[in-house]
Amino acid sequence: NPIGTGPYRFVGWKTGRSIDLEKNESYWGREPAIEGISYKIIPDRTVAFQLLKKGALDMEALRTIQWARQTESESFASQFEKYRYYLPNYSYIGWNIRRPMFSDRRVRIAMTMLINREAILEKILFGEGQIVASNFYRFGKNYDSSIAPYPFDPRRARELLDEAGWVDTDGDGIRDKDGVPFRFKLLSPAGSGFSKSLGLFLREELSKVGISMDLQQFEWATMLDMLSRRDFDAASLAWSTTLEEDPYQVWHSSQAVEGSNFVGFSNERADALIEDARREFDSNRRAELYREFQRILHREEPYTFLFTAPSLVAVARRFENVKAYRLGVDILEWGIG
Repeated sequence: NPIGTGPYRFVGWKTGRSIDLEKNESYWGREPAIEGISYKIIPDRTVAFQLLKKGALDMEALRTIQWARQTESESFASQFEKYRYYLPNYSYIGWNIRRPMFSDRRVRIAMTMLINREAILEKILFGEGQIVASNFYRFGKNYDSSIAPYPFDPRRARELLDEAGWVDTDGDGIRDKDGVPFRFKLLSPAGSGFSKSLGLFLREELSKVGISMDLQQFEWATMLDMLSRRDFDAASLAWSTTLEEDPYQVWHSSQAVEGSNFVGFSNERADALIEDARREFDSNRRAELYREFQRILHREEPYTFLFTAPSLVAVARRFENVKAYRLGVDILEWGIG
């Protein structure tokens, strides 16, 4: 029987069905207008979407295709209003620096230049998202907007690969260096339609410049084990972060062996900046340290940073005073019309 101090208190949990809350009459803050909330547990998002359209749900997250193509009817618009907001997150491809083909920063930059992020954003995500150039919250104080993402530039990518010594020496159509052919596998979670589509886009572009790539999709537990053992070439993943950001876990060199620094990034200056930022109480000074850190990441390109994706939701029109802020909606403001 948990007791909380929030505007709602726990009433019950029906395993696999719902979690129910009711208004907390002892709440110290503004009294919510809505008497109770029931969170329905629906594992299948397609089923949840159908229930939403039938009016069995008041609020539901939407997939990009649902937002763009399946909620445009007059009937849906008469029942629901759609809202978009951005939580701290980004998708990326991580290059395992321990692998010979990705140990050279010129190759990693070339790989980024072979990814047409604008086309992927439009074709796969229906334009819902923004291209990012670093690991910080795109709309936060720490993000360095002066860093321009590397452009889609296959010609320059070829030049960088040549400069790094990856050329086709035996005429088989695949670049090689020191007897090692440029073949690798892109790891991603099973069931991720985005990662699969991204991989198909990338494989086509890479084949044009003499690089062979295979797609690997595994269940999350298997994939996590491979990442933990550093047994992968490249991985397509995403991070959700906090507003008070700390890149230590993902980027400090001490985390390259057993932490979340799966790609093996190591840079003494980056380490120092991360450590200094942890000790810095002045948020403006801390942001300056993080901007220098982002410039190092941009120069070294251990990740190809892809997009920050918005949260897309539909809310029943029976609620009033629903506002979408940058980071979400505040149900305490809502009323019932």
